[in-house]
Amino acid sequence: MNPKNALDHVVVGVPDLVSARGRLTALGFQVQPDAHHPFGTGNCNVFFENGTYFEPLAVTDRDAELTALKTTNPFVKRYHAFRFRHGYGPIMAAFTTDSAKRMQSLFALEGVSAGDILSFTRKQAMPDGGETTIGVHLAVSASERAPDVTLFCCEHLSREVLWQSERFVHVNGAKGISRLVLVEGNPSDFQYLFQTVTGDRDLRTTSFGMEMDLPNALVSVVSPTAYTAMTGEILPPRGRGPRIEAVEMQFDSLDVLRAHLSVSDIAFDDRGHDLVIHRDEDFAITIVAREA
Repeated sequence: MNPKNALDHVVVGVPDLVSARGRLTALGFQVQPDAHHPFGTGNCNVFFENGTYFEPLAVTDRDAELTALKTTNPFVKRYHAFRFRHGYGPIMAAFTTDSAKRMQSLFALEGVSAGDILSFTRKQAMPDGGETTIGVHLAVSASERAPDVTLFCCEHLSREVLWQSERFVHVNGAKGISRLVLVEGNPSDFQYLFQTVTGDRDLRTTSFGMEMDLPNALVSVVSPTAYTAMTGEILPPRGRGPRIEAVEMQFDSLDVLRAHLSVSDIAFDDRGHDLVIHRDEDFAITIVAREA
């Protein structure tokens, strides 16, 4: 039996890295230097000590992206398709694996493969001011019934380069993403897709949806009604298929977070046991903040 995969990162499409960096910095996150993929996209990541991170993603080289779209690159193709349909927002969720090859074979067996493994390297800035090269192998899943979310497994070739304690210091006290929240009218219709990608064969189902308990986080696929109860947000009609809408995050202290958001003039809803920071066009994912 394959082990459960941990949550690795959440990819959020943004208009550009400058505006995303501004929003994330105002929220109190330490944002890493811009990095660029060989197929025309770039990011400015935010890393957390529980092994999760945000990947704000933007097109940084339009010509390179157009060239990649003529290939079988599933990452670029699904990112481009989401932008065409919806603009910006949370597009993808990545899960850890020690073998992208094994996961790609499983996806193919289950009929949810987006194609061959995508392998690439890029430059990574280091805390001491230097630079090194890192790489990944990605096994990407795809379901015709789920056009608005891409779930993939990420085999980091140099994970120790990224996970350095200097990157985890955030003035807002953030510890990490503790829950990924997707919304779908009938969550159980997508049970097998999520079981295949996460490796959780014992997911829980309730009247609100279904939940997977991964090594470092929960993944919840909930109904629109349950999402409104969780965040106070009423979503516009989305059509069928799950879509990432929010994350729950752990923070050292909600008092510290409240003070920082107030000084930064960031609006939030104070719900007592948690704070809800609603999405912004520069980083369009809702954050439900809870005290660790």
